[in-house]
Amino acid sequence: MKSAVIQAAGKLGGYQVARALTRQQPKILMYHRFSAQKAGLEVTANTFERQLQLIKRYFNPMTLADLAQYRQKKGTNPANAVVITVDDGYRDFYEVAFPLLAHYRVPATFFVTTGFVNGDIWLWPDQVDWLLNNKQAGDSLVIAGRHFDLSLTAGELWWPIVGHFLNIPDEERRAGLVLLAQACKLQLPQVAPMQYSAVNWQQLAEMQEHGIEIGGHTVHHPSLGAMEIDAARAEILQSYTDITRELGERPRTFCYPNGQPSDYSEAIKGIVRDSPYLAAVTAYSDRFNTDLDYAWRRFVGCEDDFQFHKSLFGVEHLGNLARNTRRANF
Repeated sequence: MKSAVIQAAGKLGGYQVARALTRQQPKILMYHRFSAQKAGLEVTANTFERQLQLIKRYFNPMTLADLAQYRQKKGTNPANAVVITVDDGYRDFYEVAFPLLAHYRVPATFFVTTGFVNGDIWLWPDQVDWLLNNKQAGDSLVIAGRHFDLSLTAGELWWPIVGHFLNIPDEERRAGLVLLAQACKLQLPQVAPMQYSAVNWQQLAEMQEHGIEIGGHTVHHPSLGAMEIDAARAEILQSYTDITRELGERPRTFCYPNGQPSDYSEAIKGIVRDSPYLAAVTAYSDRFNTDLDYAWRRFVGCEDDFQFHKSLFGVEHLGNLARNTRRANF
Protein backbone atom coordinates (compact mmCIF):
# COMPACT_ATOMS: atom_id res chain seq x y z
CA MET A 1 0.00 0.00 0.00
CA LYS A 2 2.77 2.43 0.96
CA SER A 3 4.60 1.71 -2.32
CA ALA A 4 1.44 2.38 -4.33
CA VAL A 5 0.97 5.73 -2.59
CA ILE A 6 4.60 6.75 -3.21
CA GLN A 7 4.35 5.68 -6.85
CA ALA A 8 1.14 7.64 -7.38
CA ALA A 9 2.54 10.73 -5.65
CA GLY A 10 5.69 10.48 -7.76
CA LYS A 11 3.72 10.58 -10.97
CA LEU A 12 1.88 13.68 -9.72
CA GLY A 13 5.07 15.62 -9.16
CA GLY A 14 6.34 14.04 -5.97
CA TYR A 15 9.59 12.91 -7.54
CA GLN A 16 10.45 16.48 -8.50
CA VAL A 17 9.64 17.64 -4.99
CA ALA A 18 11.98 14.97 -3.59
CA ARG A 19 14.64 16.04 -6.09
CA ALA A 20 14.36 19.66 -4.91
CA LEU A 21 14.48 18.68 -1.24
CA THR A 22 17.58 16.54 -1.73
CA ARG A 23 19.38 18.62 -4.36
CA GLN A 24 22.48 18.96 -2.15
CA GLN A 25 22.57 15.23 -1.39
CA PRO A 26 24.51 13.26 -4.03
CA LYS A 27 22.83 10.09 -5.29
CA ILE A 28 25.50 7.42 -5.75
CA LEU A 29 23.89 4.57 -7.70
CA MET A 30 25.16 0.98 -7.48
CA TYR A 31 25.05 -1.50 -10.38
CA HIS A 32 26.65 -4.89 -11.04
CA ARG A 33 25.57 -6.71 -14.21
CA PHE A 34 24.04 -5.74 -17.57
CA SER A 35 22.50 -7.70 -20.45
CA ALA A 36 21.20 -6.94 -23.92
CA GLN A 37 17.93 -8.75 -23.20
CA LYS A 38 16.20 -9.78 -19.98
CA ALA A 39 17.98 -12.86 -18.64
CA GLY A 40 18.06 -12.67 -14.84
CA LEU A 41 18.86 -9.94 -12.33
CA GLU A 42 20.91 -7.91 -14.81
CA VAL A 43 19.87 -4.43 -15.91
CA THR A 44 18.88 -4.57 -19.56
CA ALA A 45 20.13 -2.19 -22.23
CA ASN A 46 16.66 -0.70 -22.81
CA THR A 47 16.14 -0.02 -19.12
CA PHE A 48 19.60 1.48 -18.67
CA GLU A 49 19.06 3.76 -21.65
CA ARG A 50 15.83 5.10 -20.12
CA GLN A 51 17.66 5.67 -16.85
CA LEU A 52 20.45 7.58 -18.57
CA GLN A 53 17.89 9.79 -20.30
CA LEU A 54 16.38 10.68 -16.91
CA ILE A 55 19.78 11.37 -15.40
CA LYS A 56 20.78 13.62 -18.31
CA ARG A 57 17.50 15.52 -18.14
CA TYR A 58 17.27 16.22 -14.42
CA PHE A 59 20.67 15.69 -12.83
CA ASN A 60 24.38 16.48 -12.90
CA PRO A 61 26.22 13.21 -13.61
CA MET A 62 29.87 12.85 -12.62
CA THR A 63 32.41 10.26 -11.57
CA LEU A 64 33.00 9.51 -7.91
CA ALA A 65 36.49 11.00 -8.18
CA ASP A 66 34.97 14.21 -9.58
CA LEU A 67 32.57 14.35 -6.64
CA ALA A 68 35.40 13.81 -4.16
CA GLN A 69 37.53 16.52 -5.76
CA TYR A 70 34.62 18.99 -5.84
CA ARG A 71 33.97 18.43 -2.13
CA GLN A 72 37.67 18.86 -1.30
CA LYS A 73 37.83 22.13 -3.22
CA LYS A 74 34.45 23.65 -2.37
CA GLY A 75 33.64 22.12 1.01
CA THR A 76 30.13 21.28 -0.18
CA ASN A 77 28.29 19.09 -2.69
CA PRO A 78 27.44 20.07 -6.26
CA ALA A 79 23.73 20.49 -6.86
CA ASN A 80 21.80 17.45 -8.12
CA ALA A 81 24.92 15.29 -8.36
CA VAL A 82 24.45 11.70 -9.52
CA VAL A 83 27.24 9.13 -9.71
CA ILE A 84 26.77 5.85 -11.58
CA THR A 85 29.01 3.19 -10.01
CA VAL A 86 29.40 -0.36 -11.27
CA ASP A 87 31.14 -3.08 -9.25
CA ASP A 88 33.46 -6.00 -9.93
CA GLY A 89 34.75 -5.70 -13.52
CA TYR A 90 32.42 -7.83 -15.64
CA ARG A 91 32.77 -7.79 -19.42
CA ASP A 92 29.07 -6.96 -19.87
CA PHE A 93 29.74 -3.43 -18.61
CA TYR A 94 31.97 -2.85 -21.62
CA GLU A 95 29.60 -4.56 -24.06
CA VAL A 96 26.22 -3.24 -22.87
CA ALA A 97 26.54 -0.24 -20.56
CA PHE A 98 29.61 1.58 -21.89
CA PRO A 99 28.27 2.19 -25.44
CA LEU A 100 25.17 3.82 -23.91
CA LEU A 101 27.21 5.90 -21.47
CA ALA A 102 29.41 7.06 -24.37
CA HIS A 103 26.40 7.86 -26.55
CA TYR A 104 24.73 9.99 -23.88
CA ARG A 105 28.07 11.38 -22.67
CA VAL A 106 27.41 10.31 -19.10
CA PRO A 107 30.49 9.58 -16.96
CA ALA A 108 30.60 6.65 -14.54
CA THR A 109 32.90 4.90 -12.08
CA PHE A 110 33.77 1.25 -12.71
CA PHE A 111 35.24 -0.55 -9.69
CA VAL A 112 37.38 -3.48 -10.83
CA THR A 113 38.78 -6.46 -8.96
CA THR A 114 42.26 -6.52 -10.43
CA GLY A 115 42.91 -10.25 -9.99
CA PHE A 116 39.68 -10.85 -11.93
CA VAL A 117 40.80 -8.54 -14.75
CA ASN A 118 44.22 -10.24 -14.78
CA GLY A 119 42.56 -13.63 -15.22
CA ASP A 120 44.02 -14.96 -11.96
CA ILE A 121 40.61 -15.56 -10.36
CA TRP A 122 36.92 -15.51 -11.08
CA LEU A 123 34.44 -14.30 -8.52
CA TRP A 124 33.30 -16.80 -5.93
CA PRO A 125 29.51 -16.11 -6.16
CA ASP A 126 29.83 -17.04 -9.85
CA GLN A 127 31.68 -20.19 -8.89
CA VAL A 128 28.77 -21.13 -6.63
CA ASP A 129 26.35 -20.40 -9.46
CA TRP A 130 28.31 -22.52 -11.96
CA LEU A 131 28.61 -25.45 -9.55
CA LEU A 132 24.92 -25.45 -8.69
CA ASN A 133 23.80 -25.19 -12.30
CA ASN A 134 26.08 -28.02 -13.41
CA LYS A 135 26.02 -30.31 -10.36
CA GLN A 136 26.10 -34.04 -11.02
CA ALA A 137 24.83 -35.12 -7.60
CA GLY A 138 22.14 -34.28 -5.08
CA ASP A 139 23.84 -35.14 -1.81
CA SER A 140 23.83 -32.99 1.29
CA LEU A 141 26.82 -31.33 2.86
CA VAL A 142 27.82 -29.17 5.82
CA ILE A 143 29.81 -25.99 5.24
CA ALA A 144 31.11 -24.07 8.27
CA GLY A 145 28.40 -25.48 10.51
CA ARG A 146 25.44 -25.13 8.14
CA HIS A 147 23.66 -27.95 6.32
CA PHE A 148 22.68 -27.70 2.64
CA ASP A 149 20.51 -30.12 0.69
CA LEU A 150 21.92 -30.34 -2.83
CA SER A 151 18.81 -32.09 -4.12
CA LEU A 152 17.24 -28.61 -4.25
CA THR A 153 17.43 -26.54 -7.42
CA ALA A 154 20.19 -24.06 -8.17
CA GLY A 155 17.72 -21.21 -7.69
CA GLU A 156 16.73 -22.51 -4.26
CA LEU A 157 20.32 -23.03 -3.14
CA TRP A 158 22.25 -20.08 -4.55
CA TRP A 159 21.29 -17.35 -2.09
CA PRO A 160 21.37 -19.55 1.06
CA ILE A 161 24.91 -20.64 0.18
CA VAL A 162 26.10 -17.20 -0.94
CA GLY A 163 24.50 -15.53 2.09
CA HIS A 164 26.25 -18.03 4.37
CA PHE A 165 29.58 -17.50 2.59
CA LEU A 166 29.26 -13.75 3.09
CA ASN A 167 29.18 -14.27 6.84
CA ILE A 168 32.17 -16.57 7.28
CA PRO A 169 35.91 -15.80 7.05
CA ASP A 170 37.55 -15.95 3.62
CA GLU A 171 39.57 -19.03 4.53
CA GLU A 172 36.40 -20.94 5.48
CA ARG A 173 34.70 -19.74 2.32
CA ARG A 174 37.52 -21.04 0.14
CA ALA A 175 37.34 -24.39 1.94
CA GLY A 176 33.56 -24.34 1.49
CA LEU A 177 33.93 -23.93 -2.26
CA VAL A 178 36.18 -26.98 -2.37
CA LEU A 179 33.61 -28.99 -0.41
CA LEU A 180 30.80 -27.77 -2.65
CA ALA A 181 32.70 -28.74 -5.81
CA GLN A 182 33.37 -32.19 -4.39
CA ALA A 183 29.72 -32.66 -3.42
CA CYS A 184 28.62 -31.56 -6.91
CA LYS A 185 31.20 -33.97 -8.43
CA LEU A 186 32.75 -31.15 -10.45
CA GLN A 187 36.07 -29.42 -10.88
CA LEU A 188 35.92 -25.65 -11.15
CA PRO A 189 37.37 -24.25 -14.38
CA GLN A 190 40.57 -22.26 -13.87
CA VAL A 191 39.27 -19.48 -16.12
CA ALA A 192 35.85 -17.92 -15.75
CA PRO A 193 33.30 -19.26 -18.27
CA MET A 194 32.11 -16.66 -20.76
CA GLN A 195 28.98 -15.63 -18.84
CA TYR A 196 31.12 -14.75 -15.81
CA SER A 197 34.12 -13.22 -17.57
CA ALA A 198 35.90 -9.93 -16.91
CA VAL A 199 36.93 -6.98 -19.04
CA ASN A 200 40.59 -6.73 -20.04
CA TRP A 201 43.03 -3.89 -19.53
CA GLN A 202 42.77 -2.73 -23.14
CA GLN A 203 39.02 -2.29 -22.75
CA LEU A 204 39.53 -0.45 -19.48
CA ALA A 205 42.03 1.90 -21.14
CA GLU A 206 39.51 2.63 -23.90
CA MET A 207 36.76 3.36 -21.41
CA GLN A 208 39.02 5.55 -19.28
CA GLU A 209 39.67 7.73 -22.32
CA HIS A 210 35.92 8.20 -22.72
CA GLY A 211 34.98 9.46 -19.26
CA ILE A 212 34.89 6.28 -17.19
CA GLU A 213 36.80 6.36 -13.91
CA ILE A 214 38.45 3.01 -13.17
CA GLY A 215 38.32 2.56 -9.40
CA GLY A 216 39.64 -0.06 -7.00
CA HIS A 217 37.76 -3.07 -5.65
CA THR A 218 40.73 -5.02 -4.16
CA VAL A 219 42.69 -7.79 -5.88
CA HIS A 220 40.71 -10.88 -4.86
CA HIS A 221 37.33 -9.46 -3.69
CA PRO A 222 37.55 -10.59 -0.03
CA SER A 223 35.57 -9.28 2.90
CA LEU A 224 38.15 -6.85 4.26
CA GLY A 225 36.47 -6.83 7.65
CA ALA A 226 37.14 -10.57 8.04
CA MET A 227 40.87 -10.32 7.26
CA GLU A 228 44.01 -9.63 9.25
CA ILE A 229 44.77 -5.94 8.93
CA ASP A 230 48.03 -6.44 7.03
CA ALA A 231 46.33 -8.71 4.50
CA ALA A 232 43.56 -6.14 4.05
CA ARG A 233 46.13 -3.39 3.53
CA ALA A 234 47.81 -5.46 0.81
CA GLU A 235 44.49 -6.00 -0.98
CA ILE A 236 43.73 -2.27 -0.97
CA LEU A 237 47.16 -0.94 -1.91
CA GLN A 238 47.94 -3.61 -4.50
CA SER A 239 44.69 -2.88 -6.31
CA TYR A 240 45.77 0.74 -6.73
CA THR A 241 49.23 -0.34 -7.86
CA ASP A 242 47.76 -2.74 -10.43
CA ILE A 243 45.41 -0.14 -11.90
CA THR A 244 48.06 2.58 -11.99
CA ARG A 245 50.61 0.27 -13.62
CA GLU A 246 48.17 -0.59 -16.42
CA LEU A 247 46.25 2.67 -16.83
CA GLY A 248 48.48 5.43 -15.47
CA GLU A 249 48.06 8.01 -12.73
CA ARG A 250 44.50 9.33 -12.46
CA PRO A 251 42.24 10.38 -9.58
CA ARG A 252 40.65 7.15 -8.33
CA THR A 253 38.23 5.97 -5.66
CA PHE A 254 37.57 2.67 -3.88
CA CYS A 255 34.66 0.32 -3.21
CA TYR A 256 34.58 -2.14 -0.28
CA PRO A 257 33.85 -5.67 -1.60
CA ASN A 258 30.39 -6.83 -0.46
CA GLY A 259 30.14 -3.42 1.20
CA GLN A 260 28.11 -4.26 4.30
CA PRO A 261 29.02 -2.96 7.79
CA SER A 262 30.81 -6.23 8.59
CA ASP A 263 32.98 -5.89 5.47
CA TYR A 264 34.95 -2.85 6.65
CA SER A 265 35.83 -1.04 9.88
CA GLU A 266 37.39 2.17 11.14
CA ALA A 267 40.79 0.51 10.75
CA ILE A 268 40.02 -0.50 7.15
CA LYS A 269 38.75 3.00 6.42
CA GLY A 270 42.02 4.34 7.80
CA ILE A 271 44.01 2.27 5.31
CA VAL A 272 41.96 3.61 2.40
CA ARG A 273 42.21 7.16 3.77
CA ASP A 274 46.01 6.86 3.89
CA SER A 275 46.12 5.40 0.37
CA PRO A 276 45.98 7.41 -2.89
CA TYR A 277 42.23 6.66 -3.18
CA LEU A 278 40.18 9.86 -2.79
CA ALA A 279 36.98 8.32 -1.37
CA ALA A 280 35.30 4.98 -0.70
CA VAL A 281 31.75 3.64 -0.91
CA THR A 282 29.65 0.98 0.79
CA ALA A 283 26.86 -1.15 -0.71
CA TYR A 284 23.91 0.10 1.32
CA SER A 285 22.10 3.32 2.13
CA ASP A 286 21.14 4.96 5.40
CA ARG A 287 20.65 8.46 6.76
CA PHE A 288 24.37 9.35 6.57
CA ASN A 289 24.60 9.25 2.74
CA THR A 290 27.88 11.12 2.08
CA ASP A 291 28.31 12.53 5.60
CA LEU A 292 30.90 9.94 6.71
CA ASP A 293 34.23 10.17 4.91
CA TYR A 294 35.48 6.99 3.22
CA ALA A 295 32.12 5.31 3.77
CA TRP A 296 29.76 7.06 1.39
CA ARG A 297 26.50 5.17 1.04
CA ARG A 298 24.98 4.04 -2.27
CA PHE A 299 21.47 3.59 -3.63
CA VAL A 300 20.28 0.66 -5.71
CA GLY A 301 20.44 0.95 -9.49
CA CYS A 302 18.25 -1.80 -10.87
CA GLU A 303 15.79 -3.00 -13.50
CA ASP A 304 12.72 -2.04 -11.44
CA ASP A 305 11.48 1.43 -12.44
CA PHE A 306 9.86 2.22 -9.08
CA GLN A 307 12.95 1.40 -7.04
CA PHE A 308 15.15 3.27 -9.49
CA HIS A 309 13.00 6.41 -9.25
CA LYS A 310 13.15 6.25 -5.45
CA SER A 311 16.94 5.99 -5.58
CA LEU A 312 17.48 8.65 -8.23
CA PHE A 313 15.08 11.37 -7.09
CA GLY A 314 15.90 11.16 -3.37
CA VAL A 315 12.78 9.43 -2.07
CA GLU A 316 14.96 6.70 -0.55
CA HIS A 317 17.14 9.26 1.18
CA LEU A 318 14.15 11.14 2.57
CA GLY A 319 12.79 7.85 3.91
CA ASN A 320 16.12 7.12 5.57
CA LEU A 321 16.03 10.53 7.25
CA ALA A 322 12.41 10.13 8.36
CA ARG A 323 13.11 6.70 9.87
CA ASN A 324 16.54 7.76 11.16
CA THR A 325 17.94 4.66 9.47
CA ARG A 326 21.46 3.86 10.71
CA ARG A 327 23.11 0.74 9.34
CA ALA A 328 26.48 1.71 10.81
CA ASN A 329 27.95 4.76 12.49
CA PHE A 330 31.24 4.51 10.59
